Amino acid sequence: MKIVRAIRQGRILSRKPTTTKPDLYNLWSTPASDHPPPLPAPKVALPGNAESYNPPEEYLPTSDEKAIWEKMEPEDRDRNFLPQKHSSLRLVPGYDQFIQERFSRLLDLYLAPRVQRKKLNIDPESLLPRLPSPETLKPFPVFELLRHVHSSRVRAIAVSPDGVWVASGDENGVVRVWEAIVGRGAARYQFEGKVGSIAWCPRDDVDFFVVGVYVQFPFLRPL
Repeated sequence: MKIVRAIRQGRILSRKPTTTKPDLYNLWSTPASDHPPPLPAPKVALPGNAESYNPPEEYLPTSDEKAIWEKMEPEDRDRNFLPQKHSSLRLVPGYDQFIQERFSRLLDLYLAPRVQRKKLNIDPESLLPRLPSPETLKPFPVFELLRHVHSSRVRAIAVSPDGVWVASGDENGVVRVWEAIVGRGAARYQFEGKVGSIAWCPRDDVDFFVVGVYVQFPFLRPL
C-alpha cells in the first residue's frame, strides 16, 4: 500500500517509453535496383483431359503402365497422378497430394523476388536494322533475264558478244535463243543428240553461234 500511495502522490514516476511510434518497416518501399528484372513466378498449368473424372479411353493407363509408374521415383514421373474413370463427379475421392502441392506452390511464390519492374521506353524504329541506300546498291537487276522453259537439264549457255542474245541448250537437243533485254524467246532449234556446248561468233557485225552435239555412232565390228 505504501508503493501505491507513493505512486498516487507522485513520488514514484513510471518509466515512459523511449519511442512513441512502433518500429514498422514497409517492405514494398524499397527502391528498385538497376539489375535486370527477374524471371516471373511459375504459373500453374491448366488442367487437361487426364484430370477429368471421365477421361477418354486413350488416357487410361494399362496394368503394365501403372506398375511402371508406381516403380518410378516421384521426381521422374511425368505426372503426379494416374487418370481414373468415375461414373459421376461426386464419386471422385479426395486428392491426397493437395496440401503438398499447395505448399510447393506457395514456396515458389515466396521465393520469387519482389522487385519493381521498370518499363522500358524503346522506340520501335530503333530496333529495325539500318538498311543501306538503294543508290549504293546499283546496278541491280530490274527485269527478268531468262525464264527456264526447258523440259530437261540445261547443259550449255552462251551470251552473244554484244550482250543482246542468249542461247541455251538442254539434254533433249533443244536450243533456244532469248532476247536478253526483255527475256523473250526468239527462236527454237531441235538437234539429234545432247547439246554439249554453244559458242557465239566473236565478230560484232554478224550474229550466229555454233552448237556442239553428242552423236552416237553405230558400233563397228573389225573385219
